[in-house]
Amino acid sequence: MDFDTPAAHVQDADLDGYVEYEIDVEKVLRQELPGVVDSAAIAPLTLDAIAALPAKAKGAYVLFEDGHPVYAGKTDTRHGFRSRLAKHHNTIQDRQGLDPARIGFKAVRIMVFSNFDVEAILIKALREKDPTALRWNFSGFGSNDPGHNREAQEPADFDKERPIDIDKLIVSPLQGRLVGVLELLLSLKDQLPYTFRYETDAGANGRPSHHRLGHADHREAAPIQLPDQPFTVRQAVQWALEVLPSGWRATIFPDRVILYREATPYPYAREHLTAE
Repeated sequence: MDFDTPAAHVQDADLDGYVEYEIDVEKVLRQELPGVVDSAAIAPLTLDAIAALPAKAKGAYVLFEDGHPVYAGKTDTRHGFRSRLAKHHNTIQDRQGLDPARIGFKAVRIMVFSNFDVEAILIKALREKDPTALRWNFSGFGSNDPGHNREAQEPADFDKERPIDIDKLIVSPLQGRLVGVLELLLSLKDQLPYTFRYETDAGANGRPSHHRLGHADHREAAPIQLPDQPFTVRQAVQWALEVLPSGWRATIFPDRVILYREATPYPYAREHLTAE
């Protein structure tokens, strides 16, 4: 006996009363997963909606902008839906030309996951259906910080198309207070949904000290009286620059802000801020 079905294969083992049966799980996923995704409702990509997902659940997911699929991905045991979607939620905040309220998601938990490339299955199916779908998949969206010498590397297409917005008002816990420069920088670093990095003192081994220690110039600068109302990152950085010694400069990249005592001509900088 030797025959194929859409989802299984049976082999004769030449033993009476015994056969071998193997389910073609990948074939089942190719046939059924796109339809399962189609049938699911789109949820808003909010922290509440993400937190409602089962803990450590893994599988495949799709992000949508105005109902149009823009990104397909998968999770694993280490990074379940909550972890991965929370990272994406963070990425879409404070971006020029991107309204987080227009971004949604569908997540499909796959109990028999193994090493099947469900991401590739979804990408193929969704692009065959609509060639304009999943434009974020090959744009650098969702990639990790490039690490060493990152400021000299060309930004991802997603970051160039949807750069961070330093002119968006933020509600700060420091509003209305007289604060030191380091306290203001720490608050921005903790609150902002994108990388904000600043120079620190050199440690005993010559490497930069922890960001919470800051730089001597931060600790010795005159305090800043913050307004009672929300303010922008541009304003906050400018206020810090006004009380820091000369030589400090903020550099704005498509995906991050750095504040260093330097004049490095970064090739992919969008703008620089200095004391007025």
